[in-house]
Amino acid sequence: MGAGESEAGTPGPIESSPSGAAERDADARKGVREHAKTLLPWLVAAGLIYWVFTRVPFLEAWEAAQAADLALFLGVMGAAVLAWFAIESTLYTWLFTRFNAPVDHAEARALRGMSYLFTPINWNVGKAAVILRLKQTKGVPLLESTSTVMFYQSVDGIILAGFASLGMTLLPSLVAGADDLSEARRWALLAIALTVVNLVILRASWPSFRWLRWWREISIHQAHRRFAARDLAILIPGKAVYHFLYILVFFFGTRAFGIDLPFPLVLAATPIIQAVGGLPISPAGLGTQQAAMLYFFGTRFGGTDSEAAIVAFGFSFPVALTLGRCLVGVFYLKAFAAARSSAEPT
Repeated sequence: MGAGESEAGTPGPIESSPSGAAERDADARKGVREHAKTLLPWLVAAGLIYWVFTRVPFLEAWEAAQAADLALFLGVMGAAVLAWFAIESTLYTWLFTRFNAPVDHAEARALRGMSYLFTPINWNVGKAAVILRLKQTKGVPLLESTSTVMFYQSVDGIILAGFASLGMTLLPSLVAGADDLSEARRWALLAIALTVVNLVILRASWPSFRWLRWWREISIHQAHRRFAARDLAILIPGKAVYHFLYILVFFFGTRAFGIDLPFPLVLAATPIIQAVGGLPISPAGLGTQQAAMLYFFGTRFGGTDSEAAIVAFGFSFPVALTLGRCLVGVFYLKAFAAARSSAEPT
């Protein structure tokens, strides 16, 4: 009688193999992890938003939003969204043509506009969309374009830390949180120093220690090894204007909500709020940015005592920014689809 057959000659129950059960368990655990990774940022956002509204009642924030000068706020946001789009699409044209493949300005606008449609998930997802798009339309290897984006972000880090340290230096030492600002300024300057040293080490061939050679040869550092002074001469001023627009939006945008903040405080706090909002721990910086605004724009650093107005601005800003960017993205959907169809094999 064969294995797996009953005495009557009919097939008996087939025992599941241990390897098959292990694979199913592994797939189940992988599915749980994937769902957890998707759900966790929303749980973090919900927890932070709950904390914000335990500190500032929702109705008070809603009343502050209703009292705001929405014409001023929306005008500032609309102009800024278009300016940010123009700056970054121009920089994308230079950046990807220089390090990866020829990209004209029309393609760069479609590329950046398309990436805006992914910002409601997380701002970093938009960068990943750009990398994948370059692979599809230009055949650029993923690690190569990722290296370019990381080099671009290195310049971002230098600019943001520089503005933050300048603002902290200009704030009077008599504010209640002066000690905290001094400590934060040291961290900002250290971040600039480490980024610059890393770029110099990657670009140079000396010293030639074994671990430094290994560090330079990592594929993700391709763009860091190839950049020249002319690249920094274009990217640093361009990104400085880009991030300074954020500072102006925060300065004039908060005024639309009746908040009169000292400019050095906005200069110091805005880059930190931007960095916090870019962390991949909540969708589009929800919760993280509002908590950071409550901390920096309150009376501790010479800001306002109207926390309701801070919260009203804090939620209005990402909503207006996301909607504005999505409108730009929708406008470029046709160009994006045309680029996609031309990239597909016939």
